[in-house]
Amino acid sequence: MKKIIDYDIVDRGIEGSQYFQGCGTSFTKFDACYTGCGSNPAEAIDDALEQIAMCGEHEIEGFEEQMKEDYPQYLTSDGDWSPTPYAHAECSEEDDECELYYYVSIRVKGE
Repeated sequence: MKKIIDYDIVDRGIEGSQYFQGCGTSFTKFDACYTGCGSNPAEAIDDALEQIAMCGEHEIEGFEEQMKEDYPQYLTSDGDWSPTPYAHAECSEEDDECELYYYVSIRVKGE
């Protein structure tokens, strides 16, 4: 597995699933991109981290802790990923057909 030597978080915000254009690594220094989605940033970041783990290409031990140090604006006072104030209000929690999601991409460079 490759050790992650550099990374970037791309905060995509709230988008409709049918309109999300995706994220890639063309013309960047990164060699992989993992996108997560959820109803808020916390869920989207967790989903992107899960994508990295499932791929098995990059070593992720200690990576989440490094991200929390580098991006404190996404944390609650308890040190967890913050679900607010970014959560969207366009759909209620009971709305099963809501197609709005919060997207976060994590681009990584490994060696």
